Amino acid sequence: MNSTLSLTKVSTLYPGVHYKDNHASLEPMSFIVCFPGTFPRQLLERSDIPVRISVSIDQEYGTFTTPVIEVVSSDLSRCNSILHCSGDLDNSTSAMSYDDDKPTISFLPLPLSFDYINPADWQTVYRQIQEWLTTEVDTESSLWTWGCDAFWLAFVAAYPSFPMGKWSMWDPHIPLKGSFIEHWLERSNDSNTEEVLVQDDIVSHIWNEFCKHAALFYPLPLISSA
Repeated sequence: MNSTLSLTKVSTLYPGVHYKDNHASLEPMSFIVCFPGTFPRQLLERSDIPVRISVSIDQEYGTFTTPVIEVVSSDLSRCNSILHCSGDLDNSTSAMSYDDDKPTISFLPLPLSFDYINPADWQTVYRQIQEWLTTEVDTESSLWTWGCDAFWLAFVAAYPSFPMGKWSMWDPHIPLKGSFIEHWLERSNDSNTEEVLVQDDIVSHIWNEFCKHAALFYPLPLISSA
């Protein structure tokens, strides 16, 4: 019994509220479930590993809404559609609703022709993110923090030797701060890191991180279908 309980995590989350005229709606929430640790390979060599997720809302709100769970593959490079949706959706709820006052994420989805191995494609992406950040996003918002991390992921993918080698100057309004870029610079100062980074395939690693990071604010297909 105790073993089962230890594998269950319960959290209370509070969605944002969007107000319009005399009405209000709850904004969609995105979150990532991680599973730290490693397993013996044979233990996970089954096709399906069940993970049970339960979402509830106080009964007093039950006459106005019902929770809907949408699952998107964490490997967004292979996912061009929502894999599963629970709940009955009508036309009014079948699409994600966003706050009209918030800027759209104009650099997503990425074009169908995007090739994460091609530095030129990443250069296009980071410039689009840079333009979006410096012209549309409030620097005090959580979207700015998210966008800056997305920028640095794309920038380093375009220039994997950064801060060494040749690279273009970025807009100085975008600070050299954030969890990814700070960790990257710290690792670049380690003389023993270069060989490890090559072995791990830098760009593939960054692409995977970009996919997971994008899902935090963009829970839709990352690659355009047309």
